[in-house]
Amino acid sequence: MIEYLDLTIDELLLDQENPRLGAVDSQSEALEAIIKLNHSHFRALMVSIKENGLDPGDSLYVIQADDKRDYIVLEGNRRLSAMKILVNPDILDGIEVTSAVKNSLVKVALDFNRDAIEPIRCVLFRNREEAHDWIYRRHTGAAEGEGRINWGPMEIQRFSGDRSILDVIEFVGRNADYSDDEWASTKSMIESRKSSNLARLLESAAGRKHLGIAIVKSESEIIPMLMSDPKWALGVLKHIIEDVRDGIIDSRALNKASDIANYFESLPGEFQPKSSKKALTPCAFRDIFIKGAPKEKSVAVRANTSKKTITPRQRRTLSPKRHDFMTPASTKVQRLLHEASLIDVDRYTISSAFLLRAFIEAALEEYVRKNGLSKLKDTRNGNKAELSLTQCAVMVVKHIEDSGLKSKKDLHGFRVLFIEKSAPASIESLNGFIHNKYQIPTSDSLRSGWDAAVPVFIAAFGAADVK
Repeated sequence: MIEYLDLTIDELLLDQENPRLGAVDSQSEALEAIIKLNHSHFRALMVSIKENGLDPGDSLYVIQADDKRDYIVLEGNRRLSAMKILVNPDILDGIEVTSAVKNSLVKVALDFNRDAIEPIRCVLFRNREEAHDWIYRRHTGAAEGEGRINWGPMEIQRFSGDRSILDVIEFVGRNADYSDDEWASTKSMIESRKSSNLARLLESAAGRKHLGIAIVKSESEIIPMLMSDPKWALGVLKHIIEDVRDGIIDSRALNKASDIANYFESLPGEFQPKSSKKALTPCAFRDIFIKGAPKEKSVAVRANTSKKTITPRQRRTLSPKRHDFMTPASTKVQRLLHEASLIDVDRYTISSAFLLRAFIEAALEEYVRKNGLSKLKDTRNGNKAELSLTQCAVMVVKHIEDSGLKSKKDLHGFRVLFIEKSAPASIESLNGFIHNKYQIPTSDSLRSGWDAAVPVFIAAFGAADVK
């Protein structure tokens, strides 16, 4: 019968017969060998335990030591080693690791609170033989379904709410001219064995620029948006998926960003982007039905296939009610933010465009002020001129990236939707809505624009406290 014990770190001993290490003669040797397996991974484990605690669903496996007072850990020696250093970094003095490694581990241990992880839930076995089968299952992979099966890239994306590749695959399957059997086979091949190759193409800067893909983050999902002609994009994506499926493109051919750029440049002429003066409104891949919208019953089935809501309910207002950034200090900017969360963007589209432009300008001004940047540029005659709002946005985005506040990936949507002049919600377009009597914005482009600008708002006003 399995027995559960709640033990302290001091009652637990490392296994000196650990299969990872071979036999060692002392606890110090066991600790040293575990650190040297991969000291950067070990440090990451220490950081994780300090910040997150222990996995509540993953107990240590123990047997009683010969002295009947302590317990030898058969499963969980890396975790135990990390905990021993966290509670007593002085034990590193007795082992042979470089001073750089030692200092990095000691630094992690500063201000560690052992009360956050003790007592430690353990499973007591009568002897090594009784624990053997369970340990074997944990460390030998899938074992024909008996062991733990690691998630693939698509399973990880589904769990995390990242729809950036999944929605694109579904867009192709829903709209391309595949038979049911052919698409089932193609989709299975892509998702089970070749998803990383497809993701490498579609998540690259070259791929997103070529296809006109922007990424928008909602409160619970990462959603891909299409800014090019859907029928043309469908043809390109179908060609890409089949290249990946048939092994024409694999990881060896996509080692560098230049390899990916060369792939897109070498696509047939009909799959090259065509310049168009008409700006297209960004649309979520999930909402594009080239063959016609699904029947109501189909939508209901789709909505019930997951406990998660797949299609978030589109808000009526320009901005959501809650924000990932702090409330601005300026009373006027506070008022702009308040009105953005109240205005019905479908009814008051032009007013919403004015409001969006004003809030973006306020955010850029705040970032420039806080970081001591200059809005002046040198002119050819040696004088100074003020940067345009677009030029200011370019400067601010670069500074945010260089400062490490946000990644290039986080700011991609802002670049695509606000800095590229042809985008329907670009700063140039917002200016046009104010000064050109014929230009009228679309509500979807304004909502998408607000969402894409959130990383810049966070950099300008600070991240909101998460409670």
